[in-house]
Parts: sequence; C-alpha cells; structure tokens
Amino acid sequence: MIKSILICDSQGYPFYSKKMDDTLNDIEPAIFSGLISAIGAIGKQLFKEDIATINYGENYEILIITKDLFSDQKSIYFVFLIENEVDLQLVKRISTHIFIETKQVLKNPSSKVLDIKDKVDKIIDKLL
Repeated sequence: MIKSILICDSQGYPFYSKKMDDTLNDIEPAIFSGLISAIGAIGKQLFKEDIATINYGENYEILIITKDLFSDQKSIYFVFLIENEVDLQLVKRISTHIFIETKQVLKNPSSKVLDIKDKVDKIIDKLL
C-alpha cells in the first residue's frame, strides 16, 4: 500500500508531496527531498542504478524511481513510501504518466505553471 508520494529533483527541490495515510506522521517535503537527492546521487555514483529501495523494518520501504532530464543534466525522483507489498509495475506506471504530463514544469521549477498538484492528483486517482 502506498502511504505517501514525493516528487523532487536531483537538486533537492520538492515539486509535489502527498500523504495518503492520515496515520502517517507529516514529513517536511524540503527536508525529505534533500535526503532523497543525496541518496539518488550516491546510488547513481556507486551502483549505476536508477531504482533504489530503502527498507525500514519488515513492513516499510522507500522506493525511488528516477527519470532523467538529459537536456538539463538533472534527474527527477519519484519517491513512494510503501507499507507491505510493492506493486513495482504500478509505481513505474504512475511515475511515467506523471513525468510525461508534467515534464515542462519539472524541467523548469521557476516556471509560471509550477502548480502541478491538480494534474498529479488526477493521475494518481486514475491509476490507483
């Protein structure tokens, strides 16, 4: 079960954050995205891998799916906090749809169309 979703870039800028479980404690998106960007950089440098999984105990994990913006030499991280079983195909499908639909905003965070919340919420609602 997906507990929360964060979308950020490799510089640690949080584009979107959604808590899907009210029992989950709040996570400050700016702090969490900075941590994720550091983990993403380390993973790429050490392991040359784009998907990272961090386990917490037996039931929780953080799954990071990376999409590269080659022209801007940066990456976008789709971060899923998951409890129990992971449907990897589902999180990949969600990431891909959001990436395609919001690519222009993700390329330029200072863009006037920065508010991607409604668009991302619709995609998530449709795919979940």
